[in-house]
Amino acid sequence: MPELKFTSTEPLWIAAWAVYLLVYCATLAYLLNRRRFGTPERILWFVVVTFAPVIGILLFMLISEDDKIPAAVAAKSRAPLSDTAGTPWQRNPGHTKDASS
Repeated sequence: MPELKFTSTEPLWIAAWAVYLLVYCATLAYLLNRRRFGTPERILWFVVVTFAPVIGILLFMLISEDDKIPAAVAAKSRAPLSDTAGTPWQRNPGHTKDASS
């Protein structure tokens, strides 16, 4: 069995690779969860981040917009959802969730 022998800089390289993998995985997770990106944009960014990792990650973080919407704007942009949102009774104002048929 080969003997494991660390040189003085080897732990630094291992730490650097660990940090790189953490940043790479976090970037891909963030990329896949972006609401404003369609499929072509996600594929393009995935290719750029994967095949040009250092430049791709930096470009992605610098160029991509933030998905966060200020709370004041978000509150005005859509009405609150009702109890029956997304159900067949959503457009029937006479129906309540407590009414039994």
